[in-house]
Amino acid sequence: MDIQRAIETLRREGADTARCEAKRAADGFPENVAETLSAFANTPGGGDIIFGLDESNRFTPVPVYDVAACQRAVASLARDGLEPPIHITTEVTPHDGVNLVVAHVPEADRALKPVRVRRSGKAYLRQHDGDYPLSDLEIQALIAARGNTRFDNHPVEGAALTDLDADQLAAYITERRRASPVLTGMTDHEVLVRTGVITHAAIPTIAGLLALGIYPQQFFPNLGIQASLVRDSRDPEVRTLDAASFAGSIPTMLQAAETWVSRVTPLAIVANQTTGNLDNQPVFPAVAVRELIANALIHRDLGPYARTAPVTLRIELMRDGALQMVVSNLGGLLGLSVESLGKTPSYLRNAWLAEILQSVRTGDGHRVVERLGSGIPAVRDALEAAGLAAPVFHDLGVRFTARITARPVGLPAGPDAVPPTWGNETVTLQEALILTRLADGPATAKTLVAVTGLTPAQVRYALRTLRDSATVRTRRFDGRTDQYELSAATTTNLL
Repeated sequence: MDIQRAIETLRREGADTARCEAKRAADGFPENVAETLSAFANTPGGGDIIFGLDESNRFTPVPVYDVAACQRAVASLARDGLEPPIHITTEVTPHDGVNLVVAHVPEADRALKPVRVRRSGKAYLRQHDGDYPLSDLEIQALIAARGNTRFDNHPVEGAALTDLDADQLAAYITERRRASPVLTGMTDHEVLVRTGVITHAAIPTIAGLLALGIYPQQFFPNLGIQASLVRDSRDPEVRTLDAASFAGSIPTMLQAAETWVSRVTPLAIVANQTTGNLDNQPVFPAVAVRELIANALIHRDLGPYARTAPVTLRIELMRDGALQMVVSNLGGLLGLSVESLGKTPSYLRNAWLAEILQSVRTGDGHRVVERLGSGIPAVRDALEAAGLAAPVFHDLGVRFTARITARPVGLPAGPDAVPPTWGNETVTLQEALILTRLADGPATAKTLVAVTGLTPAQVRYALRTLRDSATVRTRRFDGRTDQYELSAATTTNLL
């Protein structure tokens, strides 16, 4: 493990991360380690626990109470404190004169999930900087993933051939015959059966209904898209500025969702490198928007337990001026990791649906699927061409989320960005956001979370650093609550 890089990441984030948990462990074996072991074991990719880092002091190394005892305790907990037991590895890593204990927690085999904490019976997932109990729906998803994960070829009870759009159906049959000569001599009924649209009894499958149906939500009310435009999803009082629901077949929903994103997001003014003219372009490239929404609709979990939740599409107006598009669907990646996404062939959760949609077009004439495996590379290429950061993917095993971000000119982004400054001092982005708000007057930590878009852990971490450097001071408000304000020296320097 590159411990230096891990610590730098923790300090940059100001909190534990989705893949790394820091424990002080100076006064004995820490509490809640079993929950973290469960979370990492249930989360794709697993994670690491580092014993000997003090989060309250910028993740400074501190001596572990007993290195050998700590290793034995965490290994014993993994064996005896979890159900089923998991096997972890540990190592002792010297850093800044202190021996740190690192526990590497691998992801559990799909057949063994969910891994539960024995004493409570609860199972956990790792999200951002914490361990969160699995919901009943998520537990059902993990249990179902042990066996067959393909549900798209199941017949839809109560549905009939008349529930499929006649015009789309005719165009689909023509396209399949054109692309596959072997289907040319077959009847329409045979073509639809052999390509997974209907059963031999002429009952539409889930794949056929979602791809070619008139109104699939008659049978599955929640297999749609729920869209919202919000100020900031991490604001404790999230303000929804716009909301919409999209129903119909996947081609219909996809086109409607694209139109909505175009309506609620601003245009970016971009200089044309060839003509020198200023052109209006969507802040998010249309290709990236289309592919990410289509990806969620095609690869979402279609198991009985997962049909109660729609695909969610969220546009977030962040407090730092950034604009984010977040697309999330039930069902995680199968057979590959986030790192290999778009680079290696994947196990298709809904193989029939993906195959059908390659021969279906939206109302504006676009194919829903241009070519299997081409979507994610197309998103990356479109974002790079637009000068935007690469997409961020988060796989929880039971839910998959894709996030793309457009930042205003001059706002740092990425590990190689030039850090912001405050006065003559170089500060982190989190510190800059907090100082900018405090320049308008005192504020509580809760207020800072609300107006900066940072997590509570990031706000706490940044405030500790700013207090230590005497840039910010604390004062008691209403006898109970701490408020934070710029120190007298800082205010003088600004003036």
